[in-house]
Amino acid sequence: MRLAPAALALASLALTAPAAAEAPEAAPSDAHADLAVDASPLLGSGAGIAVGWNEVVVSLHNTGGRPMRGHLEARTSAYGREPRDASVTAPFSAGAGAVVIVRVPADVALYGELLVEVFDDAGHLVTGRTFPSFNPAGVTLLDVSETSRLRGALGEVAVSPLFAVHGGSARGAAPTLSVGSPRFDPVTGDPVLPDRAALYTSADAVLLRSDVLTRLVGAELDALAGYVLAGGTLAVVVVRPEDVRHPTLAAFAGGAVLSQAVSAATLAELTLPVPGAAGIAGKVLPPAREPSDELRGLLAGYAGGNLHGSAYGSSAGYGLGEVHLLAFDPTRRPALEDPWALARVVDLTRRAFDRRSTQVFRPGADPANISYNRVRRQLDPNEGSRWAIGAAAVVLLLYAVIAGPVSFSLAGRAGRPLRALRWLPIFAAAAFALVVGIGVAAKGVRGRARHLTLVEAGAGMPRGTARRFRGFYASRASALTVRTTEPDGVLSTVAFEPGDRRSHLVVDRDGARLVDVPALPWQTTVVREDGFASLGDGIALVADGEAGVAVINRTGRDLRAAVVRALGELYYFPRIADGDRKSTLTAERMSLGAAGRAWEGATGSPLRMGGVELHHLAAHALGPVLEADAPGLAEAWWAVSDAAGDACDWFPDGVPVLLGQLDGGEGPRSDAGLRLEKDRVLVRVVGYGGRP
Repeated sequence: MRLAPAALALASLALTAPAAAEAPEAAPSDAHADLAVDASPLLGSGAGIAVGWNEVVVSLHNTGGRPMRGHLEARTSAYGREPRDASVTAPFSAGAGAVVIVRVPADVALYGELLVEVFDDAGHLVTGRTFPSFNPAGVTLLDVSETSRLRGALGEVAVSPLFAVHGGSARGAAPTLSVGSPRFDPVTGDPVLPDRAALYTSADAVLLRSDVLTRLVGAELDALAGYVLAGGTLAVVVVRPEDVRHPTLAAFAGGAVLSQAVSAATLAELTLPVPGAAGIAGKVLPPAREPSDELRGLLAGYAGGNLHGSAYGSSAGYGLGEVHLLAFDPTRRPALEDPWALARVVDLTRRAFDRRSTQVFRPGADPANISYNRVRRQLDPNEGSRWAIGAAAVVLLLYAVIAGPVSFSLAGRAGRPLRALRWLPIFAAAAFALVVGIGVAAKGVRGRARHLTLVEAGAGMPRGTARRFRGFYASRASALTVRTTEPDGVLSTVAFEPGDRRSHLVVDRDGARLVDVPALPWQTTVVREDGFASLGDGIALVADGEAGVAVINRTGRDLRAAVVRALGELYYFPRIADGDRKSTLTAERMSLGAAGRAWEGATGSPLRMGGVELHHLAAHALGPVLEADAPGLAEAWWAVSDAAGDACDWFPDGVPVLLGQLDGGEGPRSDAGLRLEKDRVLVRVVGYGGRP
């Protein structure tokens, strides 16, 4: 991992000096001599912390003879803004002589820092630590080992991802591989892994041994599964024969796993992509066409479920991600010293990084150069009340005419010109009442909420990753409490102007919630949530003969205005009812209609980012295609595509992709105490899968 330049770190000291002066005063040192505190980023062992959603693990050792309680606070700030614009609070309780570990999630800002502070139950500061933020410039592998031997073997090895989203390193050279490791609980000896999928955002691939995987339970296992489901990559080293029968491994593989001989695909020659002409920044592995004789005798293969032979061993798709059962153990000799095996680990991690291009929203990440303005328009009730401006203008115009020329003309004809002055206050009061009435009718007297959600899932999967935009509109000033839809989600407020992003997230046993969310009169506040959503029994995309793809809707809701790209062609289905099966063999290609041709033309040629071609959505041209069957849906897709940015491939080659809207929303009728008046759920399904 590359840290921010030294000059930037020195500048941060000057920028944060006033904030440090305002920090709470520490209690006398002897009051907290019994509490030893250690804090570090959960993923990685460096002093910095990666941008986006991340997590800090704080170890608290109470060496005294009485229990201690308090809370932790993680505050993030960006240079050039008002300091400490977002904070996260989590309580702790440490019994006498106990060691407790508290995880604090935090949305880390680019070009900023994270300040972690520990307070006792009286609010006195015990200790604090600052972590500068950095933007990973290479590819990251999380090696779940207490002492990572791979860091020495593969750390700073040159990698050449096909997806050149970063544009190379700061020196213009090829990016390199960073190997990180999590903290381990000193009491249980188990790794401390993220308890929310979005907190894996800085890791491109996760490597762990099967004896560790089979011990994972609860939130940590759910978070790991969610990470892979959302597009992550998991590499597993099977170290015990009985582990292949474990339910966790079977769930990832899609069925019971059986041991077999190593596949021919694993033994095939693998050539790593060559770094670009700009140069090589790190180490280069020596070429190796085949494994050493010692390693060849230890290679293993696996079958069952969705597994198939691959360059790494046996692989299977899981949602939008991949699971690899490695044919070798790269954390131990002889594979640790074999260039043939190490090259496959590098290629696996490179492939994991390239998969970022297929994700519209990567959980926990906030891409650069995006706009949330259209999202706000979708969630702002005022966008549908612009008629009130015209109506108020007409009322004022009529008032000016009636109270002026008409009134005085009639009074003059009656020979009593001053009589018009008596009517003037009445006309003014009536006009004022009408204008106020129009405003009340347009804006309402009660608060309202709106949701816009994109669910991304693998074909046939009952669950998908969800990016929710939740808008809150209040008729009077108030402070809202916004909870996550599911316990494993994360929340943050959306900033529309520099410096206006201020949020306070509280994390405890009840989950995560934003508190004191400002709701100003007749303004819309937008909250972004990264989590997951249920799709019933999923949307299956299966081959229909050699030239077709069948869509089977088992979500429990109707699918409306579905666009399907399969085998290089685009098809449109106005409605796919729950339980229905539709095939592209009987559907009309979009290129045969004028509206469809116009949209295909607007998408233009794919944009190349390195060696990857990105197919854009061109949602601005979807209106004529979708409006008759789903009013407003094209505008919703446009808002989502603006929020996703340009660095995503909406229609990856080689697999079918479906876009559509699920009728009925997600079901709730209120949010944060406000009536939910609009709930639009968009869905994107990628790949082959599901029951025929």
